[in-house]
Amino acid sequence: MIDIHTHILPALDDGPPDMETSVGMGRIAAQEGIEAIISTSHSEEGMAVGYEGMRARLEAVRAAWAEVGLDIRLEIGLEIFLRPDTVDDLKSGRAWTLAGSQYVLVELPYQPWPTYAEQALFDLQVAGYVPILAHPERYTAIQADPNLMYSLVEKGVLGQVTAGALFGSHGETARRSAETLVRHGLAQFLSSDSHGITARKRPPALRQAVQVVEGWIGAEAARALVTSNPAHILAGTQLAPAHERVMPRKWSLGGLFGRS
Repeated sequence: MIDIHTHILPALDDGPPDMETSVGMGRIAAQEGIEAIISTSHSEEGMAVGYEGMRARLEAVRAAWAEVGLDIRLEIGLEIFLRPDTVDDLKSGRAWTLAGSQYVLVELPYQPWPTYAEQALFDLQVAGYVPILAHPERYTAIQADPNLMYSLVEKGVLGQVTAGALFGSHGETARRSAETLVRHGLAQFLSSDSHGITARKRPPALRQAVQVVEGWIGAEAARALVTSNPAHILAGTQLAPAHERVMPRKWSLGGLFGRS
C-alpha cells in the first residue's frame, strides 16, 4: 500500500514531536503493509524551512528508519493551504509537488468554502499540475452538497479521504460524507493523514479502512485507492477516475424526524 498524506517529520508541524515517535510511525506502517509513504508537512512550516531543508529532514528519517530495519520508500511532498497565489509558489520552488510529480496536495479552510477555490484550482491545472483535495469529507460545503466534489472531479481535481474519517474520527457528518464520496468515486485516494502513533494523532494505518471500503465498492476498487491510484503519483502518470453524480436524497416523513 501507498500512503500519500502523512506528517512524519519530527518536531516540525503538528506531527511527531521527536524521531523516536517517527520511528514508531514507521513500525506501524510496516505492520500495516504500507510500502511507500509521501511526507506531506503543512505548507506554512515546510515553506519556512525550504525544500532543501525539508529534504535533509526527510533523509534523517530515512536513515533512522533504515537503522531499525524499516524498508519503506519515503518521498517528499507538502500539504499546501490553497491560496490564490499558490501556483506562483509552485513555479518559484517555494512550494513543491508530491514526490516530484505533477500532483499537488492542497487543503482549504473547513468553512466557509472560499470564493477563490475554483479559480485557484483551475490556475493549478492550467500550469500543468493535478490538484488533489485533501480530506474533502471535512469541508462543510461538500458535506452539505457532495456534488460540489463531483463538479471538481469532472474538471480534473482529485480527492483524498482520510481513513480515520470512516470510523468517525471527525464526527458522524464527516463519516457519512466520506462514505458518500467513496461510494460514488469522488475520492481516488485513501490515506492516513497520520500525525503520530496514538489514536488521537492518527497512526499510519490503512488496512481496516480498506476492509470497510471493500464492503461498499468491492475489493478491487477498494485496493486501488491505496495501490494502483497512488502508484500514478509515484510514477508521474495520469489517473483517469470513474465517478458518478450523487442523486438527491429522497426524504420520507420518517427521515424528516431523524428516521429512515
